[in-house]
Amino acid sequence: MKVIGITGGIGSGKSEVLRLLEEKFNCGVIRTDDVARDLCEPGEKSYEMIVETFGKEILDSEGRLDRPKIASIVFEDEEKRQALNQCTHPQVYEWVQNKVREWRTENRYSMIAVEAALMDELKEIGVCESYWYVHVKPEIRRERLRISRGYSDEKMDAIFASQLPESVFLNGCDVVIDNNSDLENVEKQLNSLCK
Repeated sequence: MKVIGITGGIGSGKSEVLRLLEEKFNCGVIRTDDVARDLCEPGEKSYEMIVETFGKEILDSEGRLDRPKIASIVFEDEEKRQALNQCTHPQVYEWVQNKVREWRTENRYSMIAVEAALMDELKEIGVCESYWYVHVKPEIRRERLRISRGYSDEKMDAIFASQLPESVFLNGCDVVIDNNSDLENVEKQLNSLCK
């Protein structure tokens, strides 16, 4: 059961690629952002570590993590951002490793896809045998983000500026999925990749 890592910038269509893999290729999908979110719920290990590191003032009135408050704390402080990552990343990696082991034991899927926005994260997890990059031209990504999320040009400029250059993904991945046209084209590529 092959484990592939899937990455790509915001608006590249990773979600659609994952949906196709799930629906048409019996692929088990792990979205690391969702795992991280779940592990930050009250009572979970990441939650406990974040509260211990940053104090109870980062909780909202219901005792949950106040994400905007945390974001404002770590946004311009690299040391604090690293501290936050230490509270979350190792737990996510461990969860993913355990889930892959479990699914392999159960022989539940024909393949497993682990999705993360950052290539480094996928490589750190250490379970992927192949890395796939969902590629879309910047102008198409912008148009999709404008339509699907209502993002302004300023917001997109800030997001794009904070993301790694495309060359990092192109050099670090062994498969590039071209998502510049339609889903039919993507499905054709997946068909030949998943044979």
